[in-house]
Amino acid sequence: MNADFTHKVVLVTGASRGIGRAVALAFAREGATLVLAARSADRLAQVESEARDLGSEVLSVPTDVTSRDAVAALVDAAMDRFGRIDVLVNNAGIGKVGAIESAAFEDDVRQTLQASLFGMINVTQRVLPVLRRQGSGAIVNMSSVMGRKAFSRFGSYAIVMHAVSAFSDSLRQEVAGGDIQVSVIHPALTATDLLKEAEEAEMPPPFRHMTPLSSEDVARAVVVAVRRRRRRVVLPRTANMLLLGEALSPRVGDVIATALTRRPIARVLGMSRGKTYHETIASHPSL
Repeated sequence: MNADFTHKVVLVTGASRGIGRAVALAFAREGATLVLAARSADRLAQVESEARDLGSEVLSVPTDVTSRDAVAALVDAAMDRFGRIDVLVNNAGIGKVGAIESAAFEDDVRQTLQASLFGMINVTQRVLPVLRRQGSGAIVNMSSVMGRKAFSRFGSYAIVMHAVSAFSDSLRQEVAGGDIQVSVIHPALTATDLLKEAEEAEMPPPFRHMTPLSSEDVARAVVVAVRRRRRRVVLPRTANMLLLGEALSPRVGDVIATALTRRPIARVLGMSRGKTYHETIASHPSL
């Protein structure tokens, strides 16, 4: 994909808040034309207004990505308005915290699969033929560090993020040989409201003192991933140590995960530099 995003059509799901909002505004600053999708019409309208203030042309379509009919209407509306889609950012999703022994665990897995995986599949299957007809385009799938290494009490989320990683890797190989690129983003804990309802004591131990990434950090990584055709991006970079350890041996991965429960070690690795997740959310209630 050309490094210049001027007039490129970028479709972002889950665009009404958090990472999706930040991604939309990051592409707006790059001169892109936006198609924004999310369930909340009111929040979507606010992001549309922000993007227009940055000079972007915007189409907002309230969409439940778990509905195939709604996704078809979204893509049809984008094509009717702009005639093409250059970048798809699959960001819509949810997250649940809880032990595997919890009575709610099975339902948590189902809900997260529906919103974060099957929604992604729905949108991708509808957009991919458009990219193939054009002969070019980019798909960015939002996973997590837990798409490569699971943590305790985050089993339902990790299961789905691993599935997103596998889906992205398979898709990338299926479109190889053309000019369609596939990127998967693996952020560590990020300051969004994804886990706002979880009590601090319910969080996986390493996350209780970890300083979250900002949505803007992740959004910049998405733009760079498309511009530089990166297949996989892990944020922050120091998280690659955990994933490398896990690749070498689950025992090594577990040792590193346990070490991250100790704030001094997390601080040395640059992952505990200030406010915790809950402190950040409390100080920014609009996240």
